[in-house]
Amino acid sequence: MAATYFPGGGRSGFALPELLVVLVVAGIIAAIAVPAFNSYYEGCCVKAAATEIAGMIREAKQRALIDERYYALGFDPLTGRVSLIAAKGSDNIWNSADDQVVRSFRLADKGGGLCFGYGGYGPLPGLAEDPDGVTFQSNNTLVCNADMTGSAGTVYIISRRGAAMAILMNSTDFGYSLWNWDGKKWVRV
Repeated sequence: MAATYFPGGGRSGFALPELLVVLVVAGIIAAIAVPAFNSYYEGCCVKAAATEIAGMIREAKQRALIDERYYALGFDPLTGRVSLIAAKGSDNIWNSADDQVVRSFRLADKGGGLCFGYGGYGPLPGLAEDPDGVTFQSNNTLVCNADMTGSAGTVYIISRRGAAMAILMNSTDFGYSLWNWDGKKWVRV
């Protein structure tokens, strides 16, 4: 097809080779940008879930102090649910179906294909391994009392492409620390 020429020497449209070059360049940019965006997105999803869990820990601590009774965070690796629990149910077991739940969320609702676990990265150095990524001894439950002591353990969250964080709780002051997988090792945030 011949190009249309205008008075003054210009032509309209693009030649096929020019269009192909533009499409190839756009394809290369997309091939680089999409995986980078997905990795960034999943990292943000992991951080959002870890931040919400940290907020629930602080809330459990505050409620336990104010109400002078036990509160807990329950982690269910099968459903990916995290729950702030105000009281045990009639079965007198934390993190069971009949508990009084203040609020909860599912990791899957945070995006990024999140689940509990540490994948092939392994647990934080020197800490217990657990295949489901939750290392609390008492039914995958972090329990806090009015004396601000609680059960120690770690929760690991990983995305489908490998972004990962760990929340490590201690038993002495019901404190916690956040850890991030930097691609080579666990680093405290």
